[in-house]
Amino acid sequence: MSPREQYIETAKKWFKAHSDKNAFGEDGLTALAAPGFVAHSLPSSLHAPDRNAEEYAQFQNGAFQMFSSYKTTELDIIVDETQRKVVYYLKSDGEAAGVEYKNEYIHKLTLTEDGKKVKQFDPYLDSQGMISFMGKFQAALGT
Repeated sequence: MSPREQYIETAKKWFKAHSDKNAFGEDGLTALAAPGFVAHSLPSSLHAPDRNAEEYAQFQNGAFQMFSSYKTTELDIIVDETQRKVVYYLKSDGEAAGVEYKNEYIHKLTLTEDGKKVKQFDPYLDSQGMISFMGKFQAALGT
């Protein structure tokens, strides 16, 4: 398998773990994270903390549980073999507490030298979409 093919395979596994709401286990996010993994949530205006693999999996697990339905669609993928980076563009649709969720993301993965694990995850999301959704979601829950 070429490095490019390996990077795409790993990115698709990472994407699938999110789509399948699988934070833990042999096909989950923690299994795909390299030692020293770090996730930086962007944009920085959200003031989200950096997370290690376990913290990120716990965070995602909580998010996964609030959705009664959630689907992401990969729209584009770009591979930089020299820097071992994969960038992909996603759209998502879901529902939580009867509130519709739609958002767009650009995710950047920095991979290990063999391309089989994720060293760094930089997800950038449409923060306005998320803030709007969270307001409606909290109102639906009465919080």
